[in-house]
Amino acid sequence: MKLSMASSILMAASSHPEPRRANFEPFTGRPSAPIHAFMSDEIHTYGAPARFQLKLGEIDLKLESIPGVGKTTANKLREKGIEDLSELFLTFPRKYRKIYEYAPGYVLAEEQPEFVRCIGVIERVKAPAPRSRQPFEIYLQTRGITLKLLWFNLKGDWFAKKFSPGMWLDIEGAIEFEKGQGKMFHPNVEVVAENIPYETHIRVEPVYTVYDGIKESVIPKAIRASWPALQAAIVESLPEKIVRDLDLISVAEALEKVHVLKPTTWDALQPALDKSRERLVFEEFFGLQLTMAQQYVESRRAASAPILERRARAEEFLKSTGFDYTSDQTSAFEILRRELASRVPMRRMVQGDVGSGKTVVALFAAVIAAENGAQTAFMAPTDVLATQHYNRSKAWLDTLGVESALLTGSTGTSERSALLSRLAAGEIDVLFGTHALFSKDVVYAGNQAEPAPQAGLFEAIQTTREPATGLGLVIVDEQHKFGVEQRAELMAKGKDPHLLAMTATPIPRSLAHAYFGDLDLIIIREKPPGRVPIKTVMRTRDTAEKLFEYLRERIEEHGEQAYFVYPLVEASEGLAGRMNVVEGAEYLANGPLSGIPIGVLHGRMAAAEKDAVMQRFANGQLKVLCSTTVIEVGVDVGAATLMVIESPDLFGLSQLHQLRGRVGRSSARSFCVLMLDPSRTSEDAHERLQAFVENEDGFKLSEIDLIQRGPGLLLGARQAGVAEFRFGDLVRDAALLDQARAAARRLILGDARV
Repeated sequence: MKLSMASSILMAASSHPEPRRANFEPFTGRPSAPIHAFMSDEIHTYGAPARFQLKLGEIDLKLESIPGVGKTTANKLREKGIEDLSELFLTFPRKYRKIYEYAPGYVLAEEQPEFVRCIGVIERVKAPAPRSRQPFEIYLQTRGITLKLLWFNLKGDWFAKKFSPGMWLDIEGAIEFEKGQGKMFHPNVEVVAENIPYETHIRVEPVYTVYDGIKESVIPKAIRASWPALQAAIVESLPEKIVRDLDLISVAEALEKVHVLKPTTWDALQPALDKSRERLVFEEFFGLQLTMAQQYVESRRAASAPILERRARAEEFLKSTGFDYTSDQTSAFEILRRELASRVPMRRMVQGDVGSGKTVVALFAAVIAAENGAQTAFMAPTDVLATQHYNRSKAWLDTLGVESALLTGSTGTSERSALLSRLAAGEIDVLFGTHALFSKDVVYAGNQAEPAPQAGLFEAIQTTREPATGLGLVIVDEQHKFGVEQRAELMAKGKDPHLLAMTATPIPRSLAHAYFGDLDLIIIREKPPGRVPIKTVMRTRDTAEKLFEYLRERIEEHGEQAYFVYPLVEASEGLAGRMNVVEGAEYLANGPLSGIPIGVLHGRMAAAEKDAVMQRFANGQLKVLCSTTVIEVGVDVGAATLMVIESPDLFGLSQLHQLRGRVGRSSARSFCVLMLDPSRTSEDAHERLQAFVENEDGFKLSEIDLIQRGPGLLLGARQAGVAEFRFGDLVRDAALLDQARAAARRLILGDARV
């Protein structure tokens, strides 16, 4: 007998009515809560699309090659994303069902579990009248009770002709009781001999997603029919030692267990699924980490990076800032001294919380490069941030004799032409800018030296060769805002330049390994001394009057400034009732903050206009800045002590943390106010915002954000497609990711143990 099933995730069951927790959440690309069994005989899981692929030998992958799958069905499956045989087997059950099979003679009673299989004899058949909406009914006598079997929407009389009184049926389905009458709707039935032998036991069946236009029996039948051929074609893709050392099962065995292609008991199902998931998650992580390890090694195998070993002016720069450096910054300086003096290209990412002092670390590297005759490209994601970096760095660099310039999309034609000429002539040491830095016409001073011999992987070659000219250092601020290709385009402007990426978005370790495994990390957790903690509170609009009174006092009597951040530039149909930046500025200017200079800043403004507004706010001409998240990163105005965020429930925790970091950049006490609309703030959102109120540690907040929103939203759209996992979960499977990373690096480095 074959059971009709349908779906694409995972479920299972226990005979006891109390809910229990299962730990198998296979095949999810987004972090999710632990699995719960809400029904006594079902276990739920979650699924997502992804990058995992089976490694196969010779086999016809066309769906039409599967026995029982015709062209029409194959096309419908392809419409649902099941392109071939491989994808069919990666369409996993959404649940598992426990079927109680009762041998002939077993007495059914109302205490029976939900899904049963049993045998009985037909007492009578009741067919509906033509064009009637009544069901087709069979009354089946079993030992103990009569079951009423019902089917709706049957066309024609073929079904009625198939059954007659006195026939024995083997039936299977969900059973329910009403006033002592047992019922089954659309059960699976098979005509059998009276004495069919089988024992009473419990059987496990996978349940697959039902797709429109595809019978629920299609996927399970196709999987069972094609399994022998696929099983023979599956190639083991992992080294034998890795499989053995980590006690992994084979991919074939994992698929066999997932699809229950061999009979199993209910108690054995969960451990089997755990082992299957472990294998599939590890292989998915290992594939990505292998690519990362190759990039990591190849980028360091070159021995032609510029040697930047002179640093007298850079040490002078550190003394001239007047800052008291944290131990994390001091460690970062030491790493840069060592690695910039090597012929092996540096590949580092500085990861630090907001206000931790990453920029001074980057400028230290840029001054070292300039002192050794190498140019630096300092790229930021927005005109506002690039301009701020340039303006804040120029005075320091000028004092040291380091020439700097700014190139953005808004740079005028004649100014751009003159700047590019100076750059090509080697007259500019540090070029700040945006995406414009990797434009085709941006050419750095030539570096035509013959390639040097290969060095050992991490060995610096000692040489007295003249310092390099041309692009020797690339600094990428807010690294995750750029695509991998964009970073590569900028790097290609030089000859194996050193790379220093930076991010103010604290990235959980597992996420950093998954997305930036080709970079070594420098982590700056400590904040410079003298910073006063930011007090964060939640408020509603009906309490805003006191807030505005306080704000006016701080502005008029103490010269302080404020940000008001809005989620929208203008009204949106999908977010009706949410205040936007234009409305917000008008409300403040005509109401509670009338008479106070207010500016508006958002991404749709021209670059020159944005720069002008930002400059007026920075020099104190504007006291209030109404903005969208364009100020999210890098903007630094010491007199700004108050941040008001409208509709904070629309932002992620990491984004809120970045916004909050725009205040609290001096010794003055600062506040961050989350302006809530209780009618639009869900209980979950309120709990999430409460965690933000209570926590100022960006690393902890990013862990929460990763769990709740997933890696794509945490890192931003440009990185979202880099490592979307089909099976793996970066939070739950962090230990497996570490194992995969270590194994991949050992393999690439030629470790004999692998």
